[in-house]
Amino acid sequence: MGEDAVRGFGSAAPLKVGLLNDYPTQSNVDSDTLDTLRMVFDEAVEAAVLDRPVEVVERHVVGLPNGTYQAVENAYDELVAEGCLVIFGPYVSDNAVPLAAHADRVAKVPSIVLSGSEGALGEWCFALNNGSMPEEGRMLAAIIRGDGHRSVAIAYEASLIGKEYLAYAQAAYSAAGLAVVATVPIPQVEADKARAAALLRDTEADALVHVGFGHGLWGFNTGLAEVNWDPPRYTTTAFEMAHINDDWFGHLAGWIGLDGYDESNEVGQAFLDRFAVRYGRRPNYYMPGLCRDVATVMVLGLAGARPLTGAGVKEAIENIKLVPSASGAPGTCLRFGRYIRQGWMGVDYLVARKVLPDASAHVFHAAPSMHIAKLDL
Repeated sequence: MGEDAVRGFGSAAPLKVGLLNDYPTQSNVDSDTLDTLRMVFDEAVEAAVLDRPVEVVERHVVGLPNGTYQAVENAYDELVAEGCLVIFGPYVSDNAVPLAAHADRVAKVPSIVLSGSEGALGEWCFALNNGSMPEEGRMLAAIIRGDGHRSVAIAYEASLIGKEYLAYAQAAYSAAGLAVVATVPIPQVEADKARAAALLRDTEADALVHVGFGHGLWGFNTGLAEVNWDPPRYTTTAFEMAHINDDWFGHLAGWIGLDGYDESNEVGQAFLDRFAVRYGRRPNYYMPGLCRDVATVMVLGLAGARPLTGAGVKEAIENIKLVPSASGAPGTCLRFGRYIRQGWMGVDYLVARKVLPDASAHVFHAAPSMHIAKLDL
């Protein structure tokens, strides 16, 4: 007899959702992610939004850039085979872009990815991206101009993500009236960056911008110090790497970057209040709020699925409209549609934050909407 027959008619099988983590950090980021998912799912059952418990099926693999894409695709297939109705992940664009095509071929289960590349979007692939390559350039241009700078030198990671970021950044900065005086490639490892720092310094740009996944920031401050240059410095959502551990936080000391956490978002703060009561800690950074929003989309997809299949969940996600989010500035909402796969509604789903020069804290710097309307685009 099958498992369902053994279970009998008096109980219901749990709803299975997948967690496909292609960038395991072995830090609080991973534990906060899982704890958030479990809390939101439990709250949904307690509130009778869902009529049965949710089981999180996990796969943690090292995908690109440090591992392989194949490990990610294998993990996805395993989650589908285990009966997951929706999958959270992968996180990294290098993996999410090729996996979107694979998911369309499989055509069984919707995924919610964090990828900033629009190449990751597809019939079965939705995004609550913690960044967007086409949009981040516009956001940073507004913030840099708002800070009074008129020329930038760009350090870009020599990778798929770095080059895609660079192309969008150059177009956005030029349209915003920022002069891009140099673009210098940097490696995605903690290499000696003094030579690159010297080339960037010699351009006499008003500000330094880094674009890429984030690994290129390791050792960058050291390289700047070696060439005696302390410019205003900005980065993409690579800034969110600062929250992985103290080492990352130190490497981002003094940097301004884009982040999904805004302490003035009342939805996010109320969620963190409940999180603190349940777990005894209050993690004030972007990932718990982002995972709350992903879990909320999953709950609404599962609750609205008719029938309760992957295809049913996909159609229910398409019907999510104007749900207040925990991420971003106040007023940010979640919404999808039949041809809408990016779920944020609101310019300030990302805001700019800064790691203080002594690496003691991260603080709010600016919201793109404070400056973007002033750009003559």
